[in-house]
Amino acid sequence: MQNEITFNDRFPEVKEENIKAMAKRREEYSLQRDIRAREDNEAIARRLAKEKAQEKQG
Repeated sequence: MQNEITFNDRFPEVKEENIKAMAKRREEYSLQRDIRAREDNEAIARRLAKEKAQEKQG
């Protein structure tokens, strides 16, 4: 059948180097996600502190 898909067409051969590369990509993504989340949380905290300070003054 021409429309038949083989396993290797969709999933590359499992090699140690591929597994290590995937793990490194996941680690880098997680690190970037955590840094972005921390920056966002800090920005929110600063904004809330600023709004609270303005409420006390006004």
